[in-house]
Amino acid sequence: MNKSNQIKPLTIRHRIGYALGDFGGCMTFGLMTAFTTRYYINVAMIDTAVIAAMTLVWKLFDALANPFVGVMLDRSFAASGGRRDKFRPWILRMAPLLSLCAILVFTAPGWVDGMARLVVAFSTYLMYEAVYAIHVIAFAGLISGMAVTDDERAQLSSARGIGGTLGGILPQVLFPRIIEAFEGNPQLGYGMGVTVCAAIGLVLCLSCCAMTEERNPASRTVNAAPIRITDIATVLRRNRAVLALCLHGMLQGVLMAVSGSLGTYMYADVLGRLSLMSTAAILGLPVTILFMSLAPKFIRKLGSERVLRSSLLLGAGLYVGLFALHALTTVNIWVHIAWNAVASGMANLSNMMQWGMLGESIEYNEYLTGKRTEGSINGTFNMLRRTGQGLGAATGVALLGMIGYNAELTVQSSGTILGIKALCLLFPALCALGSWLVFRFLWNITPELRQKMTDARKS
Repeated sequence: MNKSNQIKPLTIRHRIGYALGDFGGCMTFGLMTAFTTRYYINVAMIDTAVIAAMTLVWKLFDALANPFVGVMLDRSFAASGGRRDKFRPWILRMAPLLSLCAILVFTAPGWVDGMARLVVAFSTYLMYEAVYAIHVIAFAGLISGMAVTDDERAQLSSARGIGGTLGGILPQVLFPRIIEAFEGNPQLGYGMGVTVCAAIGLVLCLSCCAMTEERNPASRTVNAAPIRITDIATVLRRNRAVLALCLHGMLQGVLMAVSGSLGTYMYADVLGRLSLMSTAAILGLPVTILFMSLAPKFIRKLGSERVLRSSLLLGAGLYVGLFALHALTTVNIWVHIAWNAVASGMANLSNMMQWGMLGESIEYNEYLTGKRTEGSINGTFNMLRRTGQGLGAATGVALLGMIGYNAELTVQSSGTILGIKALCLLFPALCALGSWLVFRFLWNITPELRQKMTDARKS
């Protein structure tokens, strides 16, 4: 009998709990993506070139650490003999540290001046990156520990997408308004804002641990052969599905970093008011949730790859169209917000879908090698994803300086304004198109191969 038939169905509680985990993690990660650049430049008054260099080092550290974190999780589970859960304990341990490190990022640089400020800014962000790496790899691996079938992976991916979207949007709603409430003391405003968001994130992450369950028997199997860091090279060489997802993750990391870190400049300097970011986040939420709620239904009919490629291509086209409109005329604020919501919703749909497809690629890797290595594969995937985020963040900040952005000016030059539009709209379009090409030519899990994998699990 198929083991999956002996397992109780995935419940609404499981799906909500999994959604809450990404909601909680993104409550601080969303701040890092969207507001640290502005905090360092406009509040801490650190030079853009210094921030670009530090960002590159931060992201390089994070990228290199991820595979080792993944192997650590696999080895830790093997050392326990499979007697405990593989991923939930790590989420529980990291939750309070994640909140504490986020608070330090936005407060500690304000305690000192001069070179000490650079040292504190560098070290506190590095601490956050290290803790977040463990949290996100454990959370990504949890989908394989919870889901037994492709349909369950799609359901949990959709739940994660909705949770991550809420976690990305809520800070954008709360943070700018809290900052504006302390307009005369921006350092205090940033400190109050991050404390509120970090506290919410902590409660949500703890709720995830309470509401989820590692119910997949395959995930609880202890490998006979030891897990080595060198297994990563074998995975990337033999498993085209993992390679495709890693390249996609890198491109999406660039998209997220550039859009996130420079999005504040689109609203503050192009559209005229930072708090419009909150309005856009609120109005874009129903669009994003609609797309992510409908995605599992389309995936059942058309397959993950076709849905993902279609959404990427549509998103890229919409971004290019919005940039062209901005280049030709003055765009109404509400037209920009509505158009951008649909474009980002389409392009970012792949971020929701990638987690279920990563679970499928883990099943494929077990089919190829006989090893169950969720931690290592998630660590490798996250390494490339975070590499993309690092490159995107560093490049975005460097280009911000190159297009002539001056934090001391109330109104930027017309050339700088056009440059901000290009960075916020054409960069995402290029990244989405690159991801489309990756899945068009590299992804190789066909329905026939999927059936072979299913038959192998049953035997």
